[in-house]
Formats: sequence, C-alpha cells, structure tokens
Amino acid sequence: MLAVDFDPANLLAQQLGAETQPAHGIATTDDWTRTALANSEGVRVVPFGILDPSALLHFEQQLVTHANWLRSRLDEAALADDTVVLVDTPRLPSPLAWHAAATADHVLTVLVAEPVAYAALDRLPTPGAARAHYVVNAFEPQRTVQQDVLLLLRERLGVGLVRSVVHRDAAVAEALARNRALLDDAPYSQAAEDLQYLCSWLLRTIDEAHP
Repeated sequence: MLAVDFDPANLLAQQLGAETQPAHGIATTDDWTRTALANSEGVRVVPFGILDPSALLHFEQQLVTHANWLRSRLDEAALADDTVVLVDTPRLPSPLAWHAAATADHVLTVLVAEPVAYAALDRLPTPGAARAHYVVNAFEPQRTVQQDVLLLLRERLGVGLVRSVVHRDAAVAEALARNRALLDDAPYSQAAEDLQYLCSWLLRTIDEAHP
C-alpha cells in the first residue's frame, strides 16, 4: 500500500507518525519516490512537499494543462500490479481534488452528520467515472441531530454510504500533538477501531470491484 499526500497542507506524514513536516514530496521534485517515508505499520507515505503560494498556483495550473500528470507520476514508480494507492486531497472543488478524482478508480468523500452538510449534498461535485463512496466522520452519537442526519444520509446515499462511522475522538488530536500515528499512540481508541474497520471495508470493496 502507498499513501500519497496530494494536499498542500502536507500533514499526512505527520498524522502517520513523522516528527516534522517533510519539505519535499510529489509536488516538489521529479525524484519523488525517494521522499517516501514508512511508519511502524509499514505504510509508505509520499508527502506533498512545501510550496510557497506562487509555486502552488503554478502547480495547480500545471494540473489543469496536463490532465494525466498524477497518473504519469504513478506509472513512473513502476508499482506492483496489486499495489493499492490511497491519495489524500483537499476538499472538492479544489483543483487537486478534481485531478486526483479523475485518476482514481474509487473516490471516498468524507461527510459530517450535520444539517448544513446534508443540505449541501445536491451541490456536492460528483467525480467522473470513479466509483463514489461516502463516510461520516467526527460522529457524536450523543447528539440527536447527528443521529437524525445520519439516518437521512443512509436513506439518500444507500449503499454508497459506508455503514460504519468514524466517531469524534480526542485521541486523534492527542496523537498528532505527540507526532505519533494513532494506531501507535492509542491503538484501542474508538477512532482507531473505526479507521481499522474503514480500511478493511475499503480493501474488501476494491477486491470485489477488481477481482
């Protein structure tokens, strides 16, 4: 498995246990495969890298001009055929999110169980040919309004919505503050269990779609 940070916030490596924000990554160097890091779980992550505002604007314009930029970069890496590549992006309609979605076989959109999020579903951009899936994050079961919105989302999205949710859990922020991966810092936390289920669901879904 290879995780690619395609978000200028460049935080994925730190969320997986890196002590500092990597300066170089897929957006900053042609030799991007050498920037890959690995955490204690053996997950390889390629950082985005640090770009100043003008360089980021130029990079986004490059993606518009070269529609296959990300696909070409991944092809250059000569990954094994069974490698699962997870690409983390900013929220749609970011140009980086659109570009990654156009490359992907599956797109997982993160939602919150709030009335404003449900009301915005009609305006939520739909990725092209990719299979669209949705998951609810930061769920607070003690809040009646979130329980109600979750029911509405399940009715609206059907099988497209992952049945399990990711609960709001202070362990996530605490692990990030300690520069530790959540599974190392709080392996028995609710969020860790939720994310492990989500990973298993995603891998199973990919296997079923691409036997």
